[in-house]
Amino acid sequence: MSRWKVTGAVGVTALLAAGAVTTWRWGRERRDPPGAPQAPVAQVQAALQAALPAQARQAPRLTNPSAYIPAQCYAATQDVPGGRTRNGCFSCHQEPRAPNYTEDAEVQTLLSVPRPAEDNRWTNVHQPPPPVELPEAELLAWVRASNYVDAQGGLTLAQALAKPPATWDANGDGRWEGYVPDCAFQPDSEGFDRAPDGSMTGWRAFAYAPFPGLFWPANGSASDVLIRLPAEFRRDREGRESPAVYRINLAILEAYIRRVDVPVPSTDERELGSDLDGDGRLGMASRVAFVWPPKPGQAFGYVGQAAGLDRARDGWPAAGLYPRGTEFLHSLRYLDVERGEVRMAARMKELRYMRKTRWLTYSDLQLQAEAEAREKLRNPDKLKTVLADAERGVGTGTGWLMQGFIEDAGGALRPQNIEETAACIGCHGGVGAATDGTFSFARKLDPASAFRGGWYHWGQRGMKGIAEPKRADGRGEYAHWLEQVGGGDDFGSNDEIQARFFRPDGTLQPAAVNTLSRDIASLLMPSPDRALRLNRAYLGLVKAQQFERGRDVVVGSAPKVLLRLEQDGATGIEEPVTPGWMAPEKSAAR
Repeated sequence: MSRWKVTGAVGVTALLAAGAVTTWRWGRERRDPPGAPQAPVAQVQAALQAALPAQARQAPRLTNPSAYIPAQCYAATQDVPGGRTRNGCFSCHQEPRAPNYTEDAEVQTLLSVPRPAEDNRWTNVHQPPPPVELPEAELLAWVRASNYVDAQGGLTLAQALAKPPATWDANGDGRWEGYVPDCAFQPDSEGFDRAPDGSMTGWRAFAYAPFPGLFWPANGSASDVLIRLPAEFRRDREGRESPAVYRINLAILEAYIRRVDVPVPSTDERELGSDLDGDGRLGMASRVAFVWPPKPGQAFGYVGQAAGLDRARDGWPAAGLYPRGTEFLHSLRYLDVERGEVRMAARMKELRYMRKTRWLTYSDLQLQAEAEAREKLRNPDKLKTVLADAERGVGTGTGWLMQGFIEDAGGALRPQNIEETAACIGCHGGVGAATDGTFSFARKLDPASAFRGGWYHWGQRGMKGIAEPKRADGRGEYAHWLEQVGGGDDFGSNDEIQARFFRPDGTLQPAAVNTLSRDIASLLMPSPDRALRLNRAYLGLVKAQQFERGRDVVVGSAPKVLLRLEQDGATGIEEPVTPGWMAPEKSAAR
């Protein structure tokens, strides 16, 4: 059984190569003879490293050199040897969809981890710091106090970064060279973020189906995600700011990330010079059609000033890929409780940022995945090299730069250190479930049926009443996940979900599943009591300031977690679970 397989879509790769010259122009692809230098692969790797500043190319020393392997990977997959299995692995490790070529579904059945990663260093999961036992009134006052915006409406963290303290100024030049927060978190009725003076910051909030597992409010944090495209995507051809142009470009991106048609207001394609609805002529369009592979000679692409960008450098509408310069902003918040309802609090636990620094074609990404697979076969015990800069962030290896801010012991946001940020690249740097290194935008709510077309912030409308997302086989995604995992989190510790959704024999409660199909909040939101317990537990982590030991809170039963993995050991899971996007094979009867 191979450790790691990489598959390719040769036809689509050829189309992409025809539509955009490879970024580093290495010429026609060729097959090197055995033992010959892998020149194209070396060029890809060199170019990825070049995206980071020079001082970042030296791998930093980490107390946990395998920090990119998340705590969930140490969850027990069997209650007892030979007993029932708990497969939370399939959420991330699954058969991918091109241009993701990391086919890691076998990780569900075989623990192919490097030997240095066998020991579980995420000790906060099974030995957490004691919770901070604040009275309820004080606790709620704390989580309602923003540590991002001050009383005058200024951005507290941005002000601190304007004159960074010596402990933040890694290169001692007196300046912060990484991302400076510029989002006001004041979305209008279309989700566009507005600065205090009413101007657009470029950020736009969107609602999405939260990824299955520890990422639900029921397991610790409320969160949001905003997206921003480069300035050219927000301007018309004359360089004027244009919300109308920006809406169309975001609709094009949504169509090609979610791989569906996206409705738009009636739009004159002749003014934009782009055949949005794919009918072969320029007229009036009411949708952006997802046409893939692209039609030869079709007048289609991003509009406005973005139409003039260099496709080989900045990208073009391609299934599963973002243009260069795309940014995401993701805050994790405490849980507020008001009148018996749980909602997102003002106080942030973390603020996470990522920016796409390099456009990589299907061919580039396939070569990179193949190179990583070969390296894993040759050196199974070699850990992933973390390329990072203390101010600018950590490179994912797939064309993105990630940065993060987290609470200090006093509750103010501070830059994460390299090791704290390295924990993010395990998922964003290459798993089968990712879409161009990301997760949330591919899960955006369908604009045809969602409130405000899915362009809103969770603070404007909560999750109540949102229907459960469906797998391609017609099953509810969350119910299927619960069935595979046998609990409400990867560690089997969420007693509240266990009692609400499972019968004593471990099967799902039909009535609860029926409610879930109509309302995801019935699963994803905790009770007020659990929300307060989660807040107190996380405050214990903040007080300890030992996030390198883990930042996930576990409230409930003792977590089912392994202190040590066995390299190439069997998980007990016999067959990998198929991903939700994959339609079942047709039988002879259909």
